Amino acid sequence: MARKVFISFLGTNNYVECYYSNDEHYPVRFIQEALIRETCKDWTVNDHIYIFCTKDAESKNWVDNGQEKIWEEVEKVGLETRLKSLNLKVPFEKVRIKEGFSVEEIWDIFDTVYDGTLKNGDQIYFDVTHAFRSIPLFSTVLFNYSRFMKDTEIMAIKYGAFEKLGTAFDVRKKDLRDRGVAPILDLINIVRLQEYTEIASNLVNFGKTKKLSTELQADNSDNRMLNFLCRSISELDEFIATNQLSKIREGNFIATFRTFVRPGSKQQPKPIKEILDKIKSETSAFGEKGSNINIETAIKWAKDHEMLVQAYSLAGEYIVLRISEHFATLNPFGKDNRARKSYREFISLVLGLPSEVIEKREFNGVLNGHDEIIMELLNEPFVISIRPEYEKIRKRRNSIIHGNGEFSYHDLDIDFYPIYNKCIEIINKFDSPCS
Repeated sequence: MARKVFISFLGTNNYVECYYSNDEHYPVRFIQEALIRETCKDWTVNDHIYIFCTKDAESKNWVDNGQEKIWEEVEKVGLETRLKSLNLKVPFEKVRIKEGFSVEEIWDIFDTVYDGTLKNGDQIYFDVTHAFRSIPLFSTVLFNYSRFMKDTEIMAIKYGAFEKLGTAFDVRKKDLRDRGVAPILDLINIVRLQEYTEIASNLVNFGKTKKLSTELQADNSDNRMLNFLCRSISELDEFIATNQLSKIREGNFIATFRTFVRPGSKQQPKPIKEILDKIKSETSAFGEKGSNINIETAIKWAKDHEMLVQAYSLAGEYIVLRISEHFATLNPFGKDNRARKSYREFISLVLGLPSEVIEKREFNGVLNGHDEIIMELLNEPFVISIRPEYEKIRKRRNSIIHGNGEFSYHDLDIDFYPIYNKCIEIINKFDSPCS
C-alpha cells in the first residue's frame, strides 16, 4: 500500500489563533493543525508528516516560547507541542532546510525534500500556506519531477487563507469567536492543469497519451472525467499499435471522448477548458461511429505523428479489409468473424502473389483448392488496379518490420502519402455505391 505523506513549511511569524473552514469548532494557531487533523486522522504508523523549517522558524514556532512578543497565552506553545496534543498514530518530524537566499540553497532545499523524505509511490498532501520565497514555484516542479522519477502522486494542495480575516494585528484585537472563519482553498487544479497540458502535448506532438497516475481514479467528478478522457484517447493508441481496424471503425473511443469533453462545463477552470478544446480540435477529423473515416483518420494520424510502422501496417490492412468486404460474396470460408478473418488473410495473399506463382497456379496454404476464386479476383479491375500499390506498401512495411534496410527513413516518409492516396483513390473509384 502506498505511503501517505503530509508536507508543510513552517514560517517565522507569530501566528494568530483562529478557526478554519474545515472545523469551525476547533481553534488553531497553526494552519498545519487544522489540515493534519482533517487529512491525517486515519493515517497509520506507516505514513508520515514532514514539517520543513529554517533554523529561525524552528526557534520561533516549532519549539515552545519561541516568540519574543507574546500577545496571548496560546502563542507560547510551538507547533511540535500542538501536534503532539492531537494524539495521532502517524509519526511527524521536523526537517531543517536552508533559508533559500541563493540558487545553491534553493537546490539544497530541493534535495532535502526529494532525496531526504520522498519514497517511491508516495501519495503527497502538500500544505503551501507558509511556503516562503521561491518554494511555491519550485515545489510544483519538484513534485512533477518526483512523479516521473519516483512515481509519486499529488493528492491535495491546500492553502489556508488567513488573510481573508484581515491583518494579524487587527485580528488579534478581536475575541476568538469574533475573528471569523478562514477558508481552506484546494489548489489541486494546478496539478490537473499540468496533467491536461501533458496529455494535450503528447497528443498533439506524438499522437499518444501516457498512462495517468492512480490518483485520477479518485472519487470526485474532476478526476473521473479526466480518467475517462484519457482512457478513451489511450484506446486510440492501443488500437493503432495493434491494427484493430474493427475497433477503430466502431469509434466507441471517440464517442466516449466527446461525451466527456463538453463545452462550457462549469466544473472546469478556463485554462483546463482551453486544453480540452485543443484536444477536441486535434481529434475532430474522426467521424461517426461505424465509419471508415475513422480508419482513414487513424492512418493519417499515425503517419503525421511519425509512427511509420503503424501507418504502413494500418494502410495495408485497410486495403485488404475494403477488398474483402467488396468481394464478400466470394468468401469461401463462411460468414462468422473467424471466417471473415480467414478471408482477409486469403485476400492479402492473393494481392501479394508473384507472377510466376499465378502462371503455374501453385497456390499453397490457405489458398490451396481455391484456384477459381483466386483467378476471378485477379481478373477484377479493382484488384488489378490496386495490386501494384498494395505491393509498394507491403514491401515498405516488411522493410521496417524485418529491418532489411531496403528503404531509408526518408524514403519511407516521403513515399507514404503518394502510395496511400493512390490506394484511396482506387478504393473510392471501385467501392462506391455506383461502381
